[in-house]
Amino acid sequence: MRIYPLSKPFLLAKLFIKEQLKEPVALLWVVISPVVTFYLITYAGYSGGETLRDYASATSWFYAFISSSVALFGLAFYIVGRRESGFLRSFVYTKRTKITFLTGQFLAYSFMSVIYCSVFYVLTRGYFGLMALEEWLVIVGRFYMCFLLFSTPSLLLTLVPIGFQNTNTLFSILSVSMLALGIGSLNTSYSLFNVIGLFNPMGWANRLMLLGVSGSATLVASILGMIIVTGWFVFRFLLINPVWSRY
Repeated sequence: MRIYPLSKPFLLAKLFIKEQLKEPVALLWVVISPVVTFYLITYAGYSGGETLRDYASATSWFYAFISSSVALFGLAFYIVGRRESGFLRSFVYTKRTKITFLTGQFLAYSFMSVIYCSVFYVLTRGYFGLMALEEWLVIVGRFYMCFLLFSTPSLLLTLVPIGFQNTNTLFSILSVSMLALGIGSLNTSYSLFNVIGLFNPMGWANRLMLLGVSGSATLVASILGMIIVTGWFVFRFLLINPVWSRY
C-alpha cells in the first residue's frame, strides 16, 4: 500500500503520541502536580475564610503553567532529545524529512496539549460545580493559544547548541522563573516587576485564559504570526548533529 507524502506527518505524529502515552510519569509531573497544588492552595484559602472564586480566575495560572510545560518539556525538549540521541542525524537530513519531522512533532504535541488540558479540567472542575461541554471547548481553545504562545520561544531554544541535561536545567529555570515573576507582579507596587510582567509570556497566557481570544485579539494575531515565522526559522536552522558529536 502506497503512503502519500501528506500522510507521513500524521503517521509520525501517531507514533509520537503513542510514545507519550506510554510514559505516565510525564502525565503525573505536568498535570497531577498542578492539580495537587491547586487543591492545596484552594483548601488553604477556604480554611482562611477567603471567598470562593470563579473557576476561570482560580485556575488561569495553572493552565498557563501547564501549557508552558507542554511546550517546553514536550514539544521542544523531545526535539533536543531526538537530536542528542542521533535520531535526527540518522533520519532527518533532507528538506522533506525536516518538514515531516517538525510537522509530526507539532501535531503530536498539539494533540497532547488538549489531553493535558482536558485531564486538568476534569480533575479540578468538580470543586466548582458540574462540568459543561461548552465551557470545556472554550477552555481548550484558550489553552491551545497559550500552547502556541509558549511554542515560539520553546522552538527557538532548540536551536541553542547545548546538551540534553543542560537543556532540561534551562527549561526548568525558565518555567519556574516565568511563573514566579508572573504571580509576583500581581501584588507588588515595584515598577520593575510591572515592566518585567509586560514581557513575561506567563502573564500573557494568564490573560488569554481569563479574557479569551476575543478579549486579546491583538495578542492572538501576534501569536499566530510568530508561530509561522518561528516554524520557518526552525526548519531553516534546525540542528541535526548531536552536541556530543562535535567534541
